[in-house]
Amino acid sequence: MLPIGAYESPALTAEQISQNLDLIRKQLSKQIQANEDAAQRLLSGGYGSDLVHQIHLYADFCSLLAKRLKVDLIHGHDWMTFPAALGAMVQSERPLVAHVHATEFDRSGIHGNRYVEDLERHTFHRASAVVTVSNYTRSIITNRYGASPNKVFVVHNAVEVEEQTEPARRPFEDKMVTFLGRITFQKGPDYFVRAARKVIDQNRNVRFVMVGTGDMYPRMIELAADLGIGKYFHYTGFLNREQIKKIYGMSDLYVIPSVSEPFGLTALEAMSQGVPVIVSRQSGVSEVIENAIKLDFWDVDAIAKSILDVIGNDELHTQLKSGGLEEVRRISWANSAERLEEVYRGVLE
Repeated sequence: MLPIGAYESPALTAEQISQNLDLIRKQLSKQIQANEDAAQRLLSGGYGSDLVHQIHLYADFCSLLAKRLKVDLIHGHDWMTFPAALGAMVQSERPLVAHVHATEFDRSGIHGNRYVEDLERHTFHRASAVVTVSNYTRSIITNRYGASPNKVFVVHNAVEVEEQTEPARRPFEDKMVTFLGRITFQKGPDYFVRAARKVIDQNRNVRFVMVGTGDMYPRMIELAADLGIGKYFHYTGFLNREQIKKIYGMSDLYVIPSVSEPFGLTALEAMSQGVPVIVSRQSGVSEVIENAIKLDFWDVDAIAKSILDVIGNDELHTQLKSGGLEEVRRISWANSAERLEEVYRGVLE
């Protein structure tokens, strides 16, 4: 198998790999003499300023690599690697498994990038199998992109359950409701802010924390101010892994009202840290969890009511917390790996 993004094969010795890479470097340099600097950046792991050019440069590299290495199948992830995966498929004459973590439609709705959406559609039709992270995404790929349902398989994501963080002290006594994710259209941050307005109308002893960055970040600050609830909001920007665990340790509730979410790993992460969660029905993670509140992303009245219910009812809070912890421990990457192996075997038969 050649996973696009890896330059090694366990079937070759280190010396053979080095010889192959040297040969590929020479061939690639000849093909793109007009842009030797870009080639050097790619081969050293760096990136240039033109993303599309880098994607096609990477595709050239992987095509040459696949021609030199003996592989059983190609496994590519999402649109940025699809040109490379398709090139490797053609050069190796081996089957392609296209793994979809998010589509352009998920990210941008009907106003997405036409080039990206066309590339996704072409890849889904050329691939021997398409793997999605949820039934939700599978339906998008079969209905919107027209892929054959017979070759689209679901392999749900999972999460490594880490040791639960001790409850962290916070600089206020109020309840804390957290949104954690990219602050973009896909994650529904505006619905979170509008639901917060309705919560504060009934309970002013609540703080709302938005963790992350994105193109809607400035607009969310403005929206909270326009709604008169700016003083109840805290914005952290980007946080590293340890800082995020501290946020979970402070949180009474995690809310992610995604508009279109292929999966939603952060919900599982929050549950693994003992934080009750509210997720949208338009998310893949809602397919694999029961101990969570599931609502439509657009229903800010229902979201607000559920926030008030969880932070105001200790019994419900404890039930969601303990049930979520128990449930998330049963969602393992080992099960996901077994399912993916089944897909591989089916493709290679």
